[in-house]
Amino acid sequence: MVSFVQTVIGIVQGVGCGQPNRRDDVKMVQELLNSNQRSMVPLRRLSEDGICLPATIAAIRRFQLSVPNVPFMDGIVQPYSTTLQALKIGAVLVPPKLIGNRLDLATAQDMALQITAVFEGGYKGAAGDGDGQGISFGMIQWNFGQDTLGPLLSKMMAQNSTAFATCFGAEDNYETLRKALTDEDQDAQLSWARDFQKKKPHTWRSPFVKLGSIESFNQIQRQQAKAEYHPRVVRAIKAIRAIDSDLMSNILFKTYSALLDLCVQQGSITKAEAVIRKRVREEKPLSQSYLMKIVVIERGRTAKAASVADCISRRMGILTGAAYTSTEHKITQKRDNPHFNLITAKGQHIVSDL
Repeated sequence: MVSFVQTVIGIVQGVGCGQPNRRDDVKMVQELLNSNQRSMVPLRRLSEDGICLPATIAAIRRFQLSVPNVPFMDGIVQPYSTTLQALKIGAVLVPPKLIGNRLDLATAQDMALQITAVFEGGYKGAAGDGDGQGISFGMIQWNFGQDTLGPLLSKMMAQNSTAFATCFGAEDNYETLRKALTDEDQDAQLSWARDFQKKKPHTWRSPFVKLGSIESFNQIQRQQAKAEYHPRVVRAIKAIRAIDSDLMSNILFKTYSALLDLCVQQGSITKAEAVIRKRVREEKPLSQSYLMKIVVIERGRTAKAASVADCISRRMGILTGAAYTSTEHKITQKRDNPHFNLITAKGQHIVSDL
């Protein structure tokens, strides 16, 4: 964690050629260099991983070349140095809205859902009644207990009743399910789900795997997920803007994706707003990336102890575009995702209409 003192001063020890290259110091310099990227075109953005590789040293030299009052190009950033001060000034003077290409909102939503769907088990994923929800299914794990799965299945059935019915076998009590869905009877839906699992304890998932294999039904999943969770993301963005409007003036795709995943797993940032505000006030983050790390870590820490590491690993993986190891309450999680390449390719793009 970067301390308040470190943020105000910038770094504790030198970064670059032959320097100590403390991980937090290197991360700080990498964030500052990325915030000054327009001064260093065509240099590519750096990974903010805290590892001082040749690309980071080259970026320091390129920045030193671009700033008139930096006396030499030694590839080194020292505490209190002219290079560091110029980096900090440049990060303030180059607002986020000037950096990056744009993504239309619909594309950003689809890409973010691809990432979260993997974490939630995918289109075909189904979980039983261990949590008291009857059956949970699909890319967002809709369930009968919270009355989110019934409406989803009803839409699928209404779109193509024949395809829907053929997903269920003769012993699956389909008529009972169909009537429960038609009558919008949540209790009957839960009763069917529990009876179905008892009757076919090893094969009850089969109809749901078939449902998740039909693209027209998956489109319904995506539409429902957007309708349900995009408004929650917008509310979260509004809350974070109230904490730091400058850093959140434009929303990067990795920010949108992390907040969507957060809203799916935890609902909102409300439980952590006070501590997020406190950390931002003390640490004064210089980039949206740093601000979002505070948001996802602090909101993750309000989850039940058994889930904290999972929450943080998922969201930090999205923000960094790579599998992230989190250890909380003596539990370690490292969640990977085959769609992290979307973050690598588009994470710095600005999402339109936010």
